[in-house]
Amino acid sequence: MAPDRSTLLELAAKYVWWNPPEDVLANHLDRLTVGVMEMGTWEDANRLLAEIGEDAFRRVLEAPPAGAISAKSLAFWHYRLGLPGEPPKAGRRLAEPDATDDDKMPLDFSRGHL
Repeated sequence: MAPDRSTLLELAAKYVWWNPPEDVLANHLDRLTVGVMEMGTWEDANRLLAEIGEDAFRRVLEAPPAGAISAKSLAFWHYRLGLPGEPPKAGRRLAEPDATDDDKMPLDFSRGHL
């Protein structure tokens, strides 16, 4: 059975409010999923699970966007989805510096502002 588009559009507008709901469904379904995993109500999480399935939630847990989900939520969803082993750790992905970074003035944090 195909997911109910109206439910997905409603959830997209609620949890990824900065993007048009149609764009979220077309290009950012993982962003919607991680948003519901992090800040969704129990009802909304169950609605999204019913529409897109547990596999979509598992894919997000395999490589969550940096800074988008807390360690607490990672642990909850790891156990909620019945995944084996230890829950993943929340982490950051750091970009490699550009070759031209030497030309840029470093940020001065000593004054308490950027």
